[in-house]
Amino acid sequence: MQNTLLPVRKEKEMNHISHETLTQIYQALANSLNVSDTTTQEIVSSYEAVGNYLGNLEEDLDIKIFPQGSMALGTMIKPLSSDKNGEYDVDLVCQLTNGNNLSDAEVKQIVGKRLEESSRYFQMMDPEGKRCWTLKYADFHMDVLPCTPKLSVETSTAIRITEKIKENVYGNGISDPKGYLDWFTRKMSHVYTEALQNYAELRKVEVEKIRLYNLRTPLQMAIQILKRHRDIMFEGKKHRPASIIINTLAARAYNGESNVYDAVCNIIENMENSITKNEYGELQVLNPTLRQENFADRWVTEPKRQDAFFSWLKKAKKDIIEDPLNFIDGLDSLKNRMTENFGSQVIQDTFEEYGNTIQNNRIKGKLGVNPQGHITSAKSASVVPVKNHTFFGSD
Repeated sequence: MQNTLLPVRKEKEMNHISHETLTQIYQALANSLNVSDTTTQEIVSSYEAVGNYLGNLEEDLDIKIFPQGSMALGTMIKPLSSDKNGEYDVDLVCQLTNGNNLSDAEVKQIVGKRLEESSRYFQMMDPEGKRCWTLKYADFHMDVLPCTPKLSVETSTAIRITEKIKENVYGNGISDPKGYLDWFTRKMSHVYTEALQNYAELRKVEVEKIRLYNLRTPLQMAIQILKRHRDIMFEGKKHRPASIIINTLAARAYNGESNVYDAVCNIIENMENSITKNEYGELQVLNPTLRQENFADRWVTEPKRQDAFFSWLKKAKKDIIEDPLNFIDGLDSLKNRMTENFGSQVIQDTFEEYGNTIQNNRIKGKLGVNPQGHITSAKSASVVPVKNHTFFGSD
């Protein structure tokens, strides 16, 4: 899909850093932030084990476990070392499918009591949270959200969630993580279909067995980059912009870009366009599948959260879009600035991957210099190929 919202970033606009170079570097950045296949499989195996344990004890309730949030969307990133001892945050839904007749307190306590009865899970449990029961693993913690299907609403996938108001007093709310996942997938439908087919062919697996967290689309990678930029900016600070707000605005702004750099630039330029106002003039980020839910409701009660979001967005525009257009010292300057904005180890890994890509392209004869003097892929007659160095005194 042609992006009509974002000006084309031509080579001459980049001074010493070409658009193609930025595209490769930001692709490498997203790869450096991504969760490994090993960690993903460990998380999946762990939550499946929780689901089997609970399901076997409460067969009449037909308990189903499935991921929500960043795990389900495939936007989970490596945590900062300062975040809860470097743990991954995994959000799960624990649906008591046949539990509609249970009270809010019963829904919450059935799950908690069953976990406490396990010698394994009892040792891993945190004290009861407002909505979730939390299990602590070696490298991640798992927030288990007890719920039942929500009847008599416009969406068939909505759930009734429980909320502890105070000791022995519970209320409920509504959510729709499955509906949100479907909406998120539709926002990148043509790219998603291509990624799905490529993954199935490469891994030799059936399409039906592939989950969104197995894939790597420009939208997913752009969100990962934005989340890490936010994490660095708000490390040790309050009012960090919520991931669900970033996810929602990013998905609405995404315009089918085929690479992560164009995607993240377009998203930053346009994500605030999807922030609406209610009848009182208060800003809203509405849930696309449950429009009565405002993801930015705390902006009203805590105005500093709204200020923090727009401060972050302004900084993201400067760091990701504006600064690369003005670098006069080339990649060294870019690397130093990206280290400030994304973290030292991640950027070290990013530039190592980028360097390996350049070297591999050189070896394969795919590297050249264009008329502007930028290193680029040797694809046209105007590009002068870069010779492959043997390091033995001859080419």
